[in-house]
Amino acid sequence: MNPKIKELWVIPTIIALATGIPLGAGFMFLSLWLAGTPINASFSLEWIKAALSTSLPMWVTLAVLAVATIITGLFFRQRAKTAQERAQWVSAICSLESAEKRIAKLNEEHAAEIEKLKAKEPRLHGVWNQTQAFWHMGSQGEAPAMQIGGWIDLTSSNSKEVMFLLAAYIGERRSQMFMDVEVKPNVVNRCMVMLFMVPPLETDATRPYDATIVVEDQYNRKFSLPLQRFRATPGQTPFPTSVPGKPAPKLHVSWRGVSGWCWAQHEGERVLRISGDGPILLENVQGKVIITGVLIEGAEFVGVFDNFELSPGEPTFRGMNLDFKGINPVDKEPVTVKLTFVDLRGNKYPTNETTFKPLSLPNQYGGLPWPQ
Repeated sequence: MNPKIKELWVIPTIIALATGIPLGAGFMFLSLWLAGTPINASFSLEWIKAALSTSLPMWVTLAVLAVATIITGLFFRQRAKTAQERAQWVSAICSLESAEKRIAKLNEEHAAEIEKLKAKEPRLHGVWNQTQAFWHMGSQGEAPAMQIGGWIDLTSSNSKEVMFLLAAYIGERRSQMFMDVEVKPNVVNRCMVMLFMVPPLETDATRPYDATIVVEDQYNRKFSLPLQRFRATPGQTPFPTSVPGKPAPKLHVSWRGVSGWCWAQHEGERVLRISGDGPILLENVQGKVIITGVLIEGAEFVGVFDNFELSPGEPTFRGMNLDFKGINPVDKEPVTVKLTFVDLRGNKYPTNETTFKPLSLPNQYGGLPWPQ
């Protein structure tokens, strides 16, 4: 027999018989008393015959006994059923609590797995050059534009591939990069990150602007650069234009005789340093120009370039230390190079070829001593 059926029928029936028989006997005595039969019960054969022959029918007593037994059985059966339902509810509640704990544990394990996976994803780290992070007002065609950015040292982790930064965001506003930025793994990459926001995010060109620039690489992965305060600087015309009837824009540099070259150290590697000063003159453009870099064909500029501003027709005296990788002249021999300066918008200003002699005292220019 099923244990549950036994609990619901057998046990209550036994209890009912155990309680119903005495109750029935009590009704028997009551019927004898009502019938005027002496109640000196001896439970002998004669006494039982006398009880059955009373004027009150015995079937009444038996019926009462049966009803009492049934009622008692139903009562205890209901009690047993209620107890079983309560136990089932308690079991269900415990099972639900156990399931909730298991779900919470699975969620925690899932979150931990996600964090482990995120820890292995490629990351981009950057440090802004505080003196070369700026913004100013300009224009694209007829539309006003905000130009914002500067020089930043970038490096990647959890990656062995080169990242190419192709677009950038400030908030929900997207901007193309002024120049694509290449970030090589396991080295510090000195890069210019420059954005053009149309329409401008800020119009008061006298106030600094705080922004977190988010860059996007060739795989559409996005990386947040550190929050930076970009100082406000005077703007320049969108693109230097030639003055009608005159030659194309031209940049002149007259290096003084003390200018020259030497070896310098950059990230553990020997690089060529051109050090010198002299007047610089920009001609045949309209509006001010901000020079932000310098190039030599076949070489890579690896130093920190100090931006400077030029006004057309106004000579500016400037000293510079320019470090290049990829040029390997013979020690203490002259070097002839053609420097090309680059402005904030990528316009290039080539200069005439210049021959730089080896510096006699390179230590004075932060260079390495000549080999003996």
